[in-house]
Amino acid sequence: MIISKIKPLLFILICLFALSGCSEDIKNEENNLTLDDVVTALESQNLNLVSFGITGYPLKLNDVIPEVYSIGVPVEEEPDNPEFIHFYIFNSEKDRIKGTIEFNKNMEGAHFTTFPFLYEKGNVLIVYWSKTKENPLLTTPIETALEQLK
Repeated sequence: MIISKIKPLLFILICLFALSGCSEDIKNEENNLTLDDVVTALESQNLNLVSFGITGYPLKLNDVIPEVYSIGVPVEEEPDNPEFIHFYIFNSEKDRIKGTIEFNKNMEGAHFTTFPFLYEKGNVLIVYWSKTKENPLLTTPIETALEQLK
């Protein structure tokens, strides 16, 4: 008699554990950042980002093609040579980590005319292509914007 009552109770407990595990995965997916979240945060730092579309053959990382934006500068300051930001929005933080590793492998031994600076937050990888290696102009605004994101 006692054994017949324990089996359904055990089954219910197993189901509850399984459901709580699944709800954590859903919660983690809901906390993923979107391109709009990141662009809005960067624009709040007085950056003028202009969607640039796909130029050439952007580096695909972990099956994600980046969204490319140019950084708007006043017309008198080199209008034909803008700096770019590539936004990689991955499905998860784990995928972003794999994408970063892949980026670093692809950049080994590369010779640059612009220099990549990587910024990571959650499921987002930002690659800022600066004209200077020593003094990238947008480090502080990008870092501040990423700190604002939750």
